[in-house]
Amino acid sequence: MLTPIVRLIKKAKYQKRFTQEYKQFQKNQSNSPKGYAAFRKLFVLTRGKSNDALSAEIDRKIGKYSDVPLEGILANFAPESLQKAVTQMQKDGYYVFEQKLDAAVIDEIYRYAQQTPARYIDVNSATQAYSQDQIIFDAQKPVSPRYQFNDAQVLACAPLQKLIFDRSLFAFAQEYLGCKPILDIVAFWWSAPFGGKAKNAAAQMYHFDLDRIKFIKFFFYLTDVDTHTGPHCYVKGSHQTLPREIDRDGRFEDQEMAAVYGAENLLELAGKKGTIMAVDTRGFHKGKELEHGERLLFQIQYTNSMFGQSYAPFDAKLILPEYADQIQQYSYSYQNIAQ
Repeated sequence: MLTPIVRLIKKAKYQKRFTQEYKQFQKNQSNSPKGYAAFRKLFVLTRGKSNDALSAEIDRKIGKYSDVPLEGILANFAPESLQKAVTQMQKDGYYVFEQKLDAAVIDEIYRYAQQTPARYIDVNSATQAYSQDQIIFDAQKPVSPRYQFNDAQVLACAPLQKLIFDRSLFAFAQEYLGCKPILDIVAFWWSAPFGGKAKNAAAQMYHFDLDRIKFIKFFFYLTDVDTHTGPHCYVKGSHQTLPREIDRDGRFEDQEMAAVYGAENLLELAGKKGTIMAVDTRGFHKGKELEHGERLLFQIQYTNSMFGQSYAPFDAKLILPEYADQIQQYSYSYQNIAQ
């Protein structure tokens, strides 16, 4: 644990570096590894306050859309119900919706995943390295705890693309972020039991995400998920301030989380297939290791700024024509689609 004086010196150092890099980002919209590293250091040294201040500044500068309709899977949300759900998420860091995906939609996505080859985590690598080859997921003979589809494969599945452009999720993201949301990244993957190997690389230890300044993720369970089949685990309320006892950047064991937050706040978010949840993964979370079976999960992330990690943009040629008007209407939010 750093002494107050050492913390102050380090904070000044990384604040100066971050400020310089952030100015460059605002000028040319280009991220640098140096800026991202300073951003993460500053987050830990300020226990999250640096991100809170940046988000407040972005909210004032960007503002919200006034015309986002509640069309889509959350369409039966009244405006006051949506705000109540957002308020609950602001308190807890997550929200599980009553609404669920239709069975027909789930079946179509599941069949697509069964027939589409994916890259998988190399269990012999010390880092989160994926294979160069792609294989069909076989639940009876898994070769890895995680099989990941790429963006092009996600966009090739029409039901997934429909979720990406769902306006009601877009509206929820705007209310949570406090400003116009930016479509950031998507992820689609299988999880399988693998005896604890590659536990770190498969994100099966507690950690916080910090790819962006502020963000919200929507998770969709496409298989039944119970305590034995890899539920998303979340530490309730941990998205707020980073406690002194664990103000470091890395992976954490369950015992460390329980000691700081109380075991009663370490939650397993199980659910039947079709379950939809919103999560702020700045809070501590992990995917629980599977004991048996399989898990198929889809994720959409919105952010308040593209500062942070560098990812390839979405290929506009892969977007279905039916979303062209929406992209044009909310062009700020779809800036990550390369024309």
